[in-house]
Amino acid sequence: MAPLLIHPIGGGDLGFPPMATSPAPIDFHGTPDDRRPLRKIFDGIAETGADISGLLIVATTNIHAPSQQPFVEHAQVMKELLCSAKGLCGRTFLEDQVHIVQVDEPTARHSLKDLKPVLAALMPGECLLTSGAGSYALGAGVVLAGIETGVPITLLPVDEPSAAYRLRDLIDPHDTLRNWLLRHRFWDELAAVDTPNAALWRLLAARQRADISLAETTTPFAGLNQGRLTKLTELWPTVQAAFYERLARGEAIDHSLLRAWFTQRISKPSRKEAATVPVSAQRALEDLARDLSDPEKRGGAALIKEARRRLWPVPQARHAALVGDAEFIDFFERSASHEAHLAPPGARRLPGSLLANADQWEKGDLVPSLVDQCGMTAWPVLGTGDALVLMCVGMVPMNDPNDKGGQAAVRQVIDWASRRRGALARPGRIRLRLLASDETMERARSWVTLARSTAPAGSLDAAVLGPFSTEPGDAADINTALLAELAKAEPTGMYGSTSLRDVDEVLLVINSGKPVTVNGMVAAGVQWSLNAACPLRVAELGRDRALRSVVNEAGLTLCRLGLDARLARLASSAVRRLDTRTAWQLLANGSPALADAREAAARLHHDLYSHAQPTASMNARCEVACRRLELIAHVLADEPWPACYTAVEVLRPGLFDWGMWKALRKRFAPLRRLNAYRNETPYAHLLDRLREERAEQVAHMGKRPPSKRPPTRQVVLGELRGCVDAFQQLRPERDRQREPDRILVTRYKRLCEQLEELGEDAR
Repeated sequence: MAPLLIHPIGGGDLGFPPMATSPAPIDFHGTPDDRRPLRKIFDGIAETGADISGLLIVATTNIHAPSQQPFVEHAQVMKELLCSAKGLCGRTFLEDQVHIVQVDEPTARHSLKDLKPVLAALMPGECLLTSGAGSYALGAGVVLAGIETGVPITLLPVDEPSAAYRLRDLIDPHDTLRNWLLRHRFWDELAAVDTPNAALWRLLAARQRADISLAETTTPFAGLNQGRLTKLTELWPTVQAAFYERLARGEAIDHSLLRAWFTQRISKPSRKEAATVPVSAQRALEDLARDLSDPEKRGGAALIKEARRRLWPVPQARHAALVGDAEFIDFFERSASHEAHLAPPGARRLPGSLLANADQWEKGDLVPSLVDQCGMTAWPVLGTGDALVLMCVGMVPMNDPNDKGGQAAVRQVIDWASRRRGALARPGRIRLRLLASDETMERARSWVTLARSTAPAGSLDAAVLGPFSTEPGDAADINTALLAELAKAEPTGMYGSTSLRDVDEVLLVINSGKPVTVNGMVAAGVQWSLNAACPLRVAELGRDRALRSVVNEAGLTLCRLGLDARLARLASSAVRRLDTRTAWQLLANGSPALADAREAAARLHHDLYSHAQPTASMNARCEVACRRLELIAHVLADEPWPACYTAVEVLRPGLFDWGMWKALRKRFAPLRRLNAYRNETPYAHLLDRLREERAEQVAHMGKRPPSKRPPTRQVVLGELRGCVDAFQQLRPERDRQREPDRILVTRYKRLCEQLEELGEDAR
């Protein structure tokens, strides 16, 4: 079947000159020397010998200059002419071959909303979309509708129909999965796709679990000498690495790692740091560490606040500065709450004192040099806080010679980018890049000057790129040239990088500039977000009813051109470690195609951590406890420490409050042993216990010394089974289950299959 032609109508279809604002006579036909957009397209299609199955006209219902009528009324006239005996622009159609889609406003989001059901109903095998005439935003909405409905859209330049192209063909998502795994430090999965370096990635995966046992049994190999291997066998550096690499995820383990890391950090400063802290202050820090090490004590944030009062004025050493940082204390308090597990993932700006400690640690971390030896470059462990903004620059409108509208638009774009940047883990810069042609270079430079003069010091890095071609057939060349510009600065793999590869988000601003340049920019923006392994967002620049410049986000549909599959692969990996919050967050950065998977990930997360209703019976609580333990046994048996920690975390205080949990431990030995194993994980109190052992407290109290190695798989599975049996004993005889309750295991498997299918295009 021949493709369907889609044409957003604009002033050119009525005979209005470009950028006209004053009313003029309407002429749908044109002349041989003044051909209308449809005439050019019909002639171009005829020259190739191809045909079209029909025409879909996109027109707005509102009135905007230079027309004095809604464009949808002009569309009706065009349809009548096209279906008449004489036709229009050299073509005639049957009545049922011409369709009109009415759009409320000339924006991408309105066009997407109205085009999507039409394409879903017509289900054309392919669509040809005219480009270079009418509203760019309407055409962008058509492209987005095609992506969401799965209908291939080919862009047909009005002034050069033979130079047709597809946006998807300008993007190459292949071989970018490794970028995503490396950036997000999914080491186990990286080992699976990069087998030549698998031994190194597995060691780093163990390090992220704070497990030094693999490093202790490994011998040096090419790229990992004995000195570096020895570093991987040291517990405190390993816990630090696990903490910083997981910090931005916000899982239950990460929240606990925060306490473990903080307690060790204030109690064991470097010699240089200790020398700058008075003895009385160091004693206060050690007392705080001792209090935080007690698993029976609550209210860690209150303890920190009390220590801050004792420390005043707070010493400037990095470890002591944490105690004096109100933002850090608030962060600690929010993270320590068990309700924090249930809060939807979102913006997680990290406190300045925590970032300062992270930057200090990263300078000595092994990862950048180890990754470099593998022919790759790492990303900064907590990102850069930078957001890349790409925006095209068009001509100054004739009715605005002082460019007040353009200046207002730049301010709006910077304001939007500032809001997006505020959702990143650390404060960074807006990296504004304006794409200009020969004709718009001067305007672009004036926008850069304006942006620099209005942005707070140090918050903006702005530059003009170009000049880029505006020839209708040059979208691929524009895309290639822009990618080369973005790649000029070499990444370093550490915080402080000025490379645009290391940005934390890519923001595209559409509806400004020549369509071919914008399309080339959009393709390059999608490709760059794949290369940089970071989220992509699109906004359209328009005006409100008061003709003020506004920026509105246009959704995440473009993520289907490559990002979706990678996000699904990462989410799948996270779910298989029961990092359900991470999966939930990752899927939020994808297109609507990932919405169902995100809801399923959120449900699984709540299945694990939700609190029982106050009126819930002991029978109901035990039933949920057994389901959670069965899931943990199924998923985490090969990761004993995460299994022990997570098992206790999903039981108390969500299902059993602190008093009830204490009584249950006293009554059932498996629960008592599981709790002990949990407390001796690196995420809980292993470092505390080792400090106590060194102070000879363990020997005096008659406790067994803690082990730096996790228990075996068999031991952990045995304890989990014993805990399930204990909870079954607490249930009425009629409700006790003879077979494992695997409802959550079934939901988990279903989600894994769903994510596997969504991520199968990622390579």
